[in-house]
Amino acid sequence: MAVSQTRNPMIDHYVGVIRDKSTGKGDFANAIENIVYLMSQDITGNIGTERKKVMTPVAEADVAYFFDKVLVVPILRAGMAMFEPLRRLLPMATFGYMGIRRTHCEGEFQADMYYRSLPDDLAEHKVILTEVIVATGSTIDYTIDHLLKDGVAQENITLACIIASKMGVDMLIEKYPKINILACAIDEKLNEKGYIVPGLGDAGDRYNGC
Repeated sequence: MAVSQTRNPMIDHYVGVIRDKSTGKGDFANAIENIVYLMSQDITGNIGTERKKVMTPVAEADVAYFFDKVLVVPILRAGMAMFEPLRRLLPMATFGYMGIRRTHCEGEFQADMYYRSLPDDLAEHKVILTEVIVATGSTIDYTIDHLLKDGVAQENITLACIIASKMGVDMLIEKYPKINILACAIDEKLNEKGYIVPGLGDAGDRYNGC
């Protein structure tokens, strides 16, 4: 599995904006969308293309078009913050949704699904999962496990997140060695509530205002 930390001065700036607790809802959402645009080259890096002849106003040109079926799956709720830039960049993509709830039970964080809307031909797609924060990794673990049971190959799964914990990334690396993980920042610690430290708090609450 490739774990890539996507960095440049603009990404670093906007990550700083979303970490700042004084950032309001509108600026928080705008910063996340800008980060996704800046990550887009890496997010789409494993999508296959095919050559095609087109006519420009001047002459024939040999161009590349996306060939693979692409499925973008925001993990509800916070993953929706990354939705709009990918909808604009990948208008030919299919968009599915998975709602995963994380609970704390007997000292462990567990996940369960409360909503799922995915295409019948799921296994034929390159799948891009979006989640702003990957903390314990339990939500993503649960999501990937369901995709694999539906026939999606590990190497066809890309996880695009903005901030991840080292613990969550290490767990996913060990369990799913062929998926691709993209993150802008990897933080070292989790607190007793399972929040990344320093992190940015609850991304879903900050994006939605509640």
